[in-house]
Amino acid sequence: MDIVDCMAVRVLGRVALLGSRGCVEEVALFDTGASKSFVDISAAEKLGYVRYEAPKEVLLAVKNYRALIVGEVTVGVVVEGVKLPISHVFGVTEGLRHPVVIGMDIMEPYEIYIDIKEGKPKFKRIPPTIELI
Repeated sequence: MDIVDCMAVRVLGRVALLGSRGCVEEVALFDTGASKSFVDISAAEKLGYVRYEAPKEVLLAVKNYRALIVGEVTVGVVVEGVKLPISHVFGVTEGLRHPVVIGMDIMEPYEIYIDIKEGKPKFKRIPPTIELI
């Protein structure tokens, strides 16, 4: 396993999101520079999301860029064919470059890392477990 310090690393990987109204399978961006996970509104509509009364503005890491979070969705998550043991909340936004962005809120607790040589996300251990401390 190659470990890269001090820089964000991004790769694409297969995910399935299991919502209250349906399921979507997408190619997601796994981004170690993203602290939170997001889904585009087009996918969120198929899953059954909760729309906020008013969008919430968030700052992005790029100077002078902002995004509007229009809602949230709680879903089961399958990463590269491996189902995570609990559901997770994704922010819903419009205009994402990728339909799903997996951030560190999901990658860190399950020890999902980015294999630089193979260019894909991997688990340090399977089945993935979450440790409550």
